[in-house]
Amino acid sequence: MKIYKVVPYAGTVVLRKGELAQDAVVRYFDVINQECVDGWEFLNLCPITVTRRLGRLRSRNETYHAFIFTKEQIDE
Repeated sequence: MKIYKVVPYAGTVVLRKGELAQDAVVRYFDVINQECVDGWEFLNLCPITVTRRLGRLRSRNETYHAFIFTKEQIDE
């Protein structure tokens, strides 16, 4: 049986002064590499929009990416 985990990550990449876009995108690969341990494999990346309520009449949308990982569960 497969099991899954989701790791949220910022949906907007912000470049620092003098930083190249490819350097910022590499941070996505860093997340994948950090999580692909102990049998976990990268499966997919999905955008997710979260609406944060700031009061009764105001809200703000925030975009995230959900990194989805899977691994085979070993029954003991």
